[in-house]
Amino acid sequence: MSEKNKLELVHDYLSSRRDSDVQPIWIPAIWNECQYDCILEEKAGEIAVHPYDFLTEHLHYLAKLSWKYPLKERTNLDNSSIYSALIRYSTAWDYNHDGIIESGTFLRFCILLPLLKKMGINILYMLPVNKYSKLNLKGDIGSPYAVQSLFQLDPNLHDGLLDGMENFTIHDELCALVEACHFLDIKTVVDFIPRVTARNSDFITEHPEWVYWIKKEALEGFAPPSIPEFGFFEECTPDKLKTVYRSQETAGFLQKFTHPPNELNFTLWEQLKQRAAKTGEELLTLVEQEMGITTSPAHSDWINDVQPIWTDVTFLRLYKDFAPQVRPLIAPDQAPYVLFDTIKCNYYPGEEPNLELWDVLEQAVRFHLETYQIDGFRIDIGHALPVPLLTRIFNTIKEHNPHAILISEDLFNRNHKKAANAGYNIMLGSGWNVMTQITKTNLVSFLEELPELNIHVFACAETADTPRIMSRGGVEIARMTAVFNQFLPNAIPYVTTGYEMNEEQPLNCGLGDNTDGAEILRAFFNVMRINWTNPAPLLPLLAELNRLKKDWLDLVKPDNFFVAQSPDETVLYGYLHRDQMLLCCFNLSVDASVRVDLNTAVPGWVPMTVLLDSSLTANSVGQTVDRLLLAPNQAVVLEAVVSPDEIKQVI
Repeated sequence: MSEKNKLELVHDYLSSRRDSDVQPIWIPAIWNECQYDCILEEKAGEIAVHPYDFLTEHLHYLAKLSWKYPLKERTNLDNSSIYSALIRYSTAWDYNHDGIIESGTFLRFCILLPLLKKMGINILYMLPVNKYSKLNLKGDIGSPYAVQSLFQLDPNLHDGLLDGMENFTIHDELCALVEACHFLDIKTVVDFIPRVTARNSDFITEHPEWVYWIKKEALEGFAPPSIPEFGFFEECTPDKLKTVYRSQETAGFLQKFTHPPNELNFTLWEQLKQRAAKTGEELLTLVEQEMGITTSPAHSDWINDVQPIWTDVTFLRLYKDFAPQVRPLIAPDQAPYVLFDTIKCNYYPGEEPNLELWDVLEQAVRFHLETYQIDGFRIDIGHALPVPLLTRIFNTIKEHNPHAILISEDLFNRNHKKAANAGYNIMLGSGWNVMTQITKTNLVSFLEELPELNIHVFACAETADTPRIMSRGGVEIARMTAVFNQFLPNAIPYVTTGYEMNEEQPLNCGLGDNTDGAEILRAFFNVMRINWTNPAPLLPLLAELNRLKKDWLDLVKPDNFFVAQSPDETVLYGYLHRDQMLLCCFNLSVDASVRVDLNTAVPGWVPMTVLLDSSLTANSVGQTVDRLLLAPNQAVVLEAVVSPDEIKQVI
């Protein structure tokens, strides 16, 4: 191919077709950051544009912007913000106004990049982009986490506008997106799924022993055993093993498992493989029909977790044998099985690693790095990987990029040392959980532990796995939490795609569910689009927060952080160093105003000047105050700059 990079090839092709006679497409007007002026029609927050002409102009605009954002070799996590995107959903839209929502694509996500820069985003975290299974679908399109191949991409992410490009693959399209991100100093991180695979994974054809199998008759109602001796959502620590395995329900659960098909009947297995290859039939379906077994659905590694089982994925069998701790607790002829402990190979490793599988996982990591030039990974269920395997994966990544971004999905701040020691530099942390119950006790406890963390955590009101913050209190609480999360120490502001538009519909509700089990649409499983025409989005506030924080980077450091005394239903935190103070004030009440005496909260530092106000109905910015009347769910950021003589008085 040409020596031009992939993005240049895309630009040249789009430009060659900008005069072609094609149907216009409709896009949200908010996407028009390049100020494209050949708009064919406009209505209800949308514009109609010539697709090739618009995209050519947009890529020109990205090139012009790039001079502002030279790509940094090492990302400063103290001055970072993360955008979590589900590519097929983030730019899904009814482009033709035919009533059909089309999938987002790698190309069309490039349109969002200037909006990301407005919010200060410098890390794009892409939820899985790999080819995923359409068997055992969740919803109408299936979960992106049911990865069928670690070496192929979701074909729906190809853009039909590029159909005429010769020898240009979907892999090249992802490369072009990564290059566009690098134009704007946005590092790219992808979800890597090394612990589970689709129930009809590509691995199965040659290596059915790499996954777990159950009798087909056990599939209906399949679920991990409940253990009445323990409470809700308890971790399976070694002291609990005997109780778990002595449970009568556990005994019945273990009997559901069977050996893989190639061991049960090698001849029949080979015949079914040949038939599937010849006819195109689904191999797993043939095994179910002819052998009466199927791959085991996956489930949580927490005891008595109410989270439903994952019917579309199965665990990868990372060890060929059982962990020494559990061998005395199971029958000598027990078939390979999955339980709370066996999932967590970090705590319960076997003695015979499945090295051939480990090699393939390492190859997949190397493939992503070398093929797409991405900048890091979020390791799905990485906390449960065997330490030697995780070390191998991290060594491969850092050999390619010593400054790679490595994200752990560990859900609790208390595990910060473990995550940091494992090699991660960012972890999910506890913020999502704090935002499920926004109380003073929860927020103050969260704030007080942040300065001591050994690793950066997400600062977020929602993630792709939680309900939207809009569903927990509406616009005002979304705006308040946006301010709260912007200035936290050792925490990185995190935007779940759609959050910037005050989107209400979730991607998933696996954590902190507030739906009471309602069957609602979720972007992980259903065809959906973000409300990109919302006339009052959160985006302007996020842009202003980004601008403000950049003015205070020298002050906003863990060593300068403090939590101030405050009235009930309020939280005040800030930063103090020498003659500078930044103070963030929050009213947690949803229905009552609260008075705050600033001289009581920060004696000697009043009056203070209002820098930012989250309220939609009031504007106190620029006012000098010594007390506040905070409306329900209002957030205010203030500054105080005192003279040297005043510092002596404060001391």
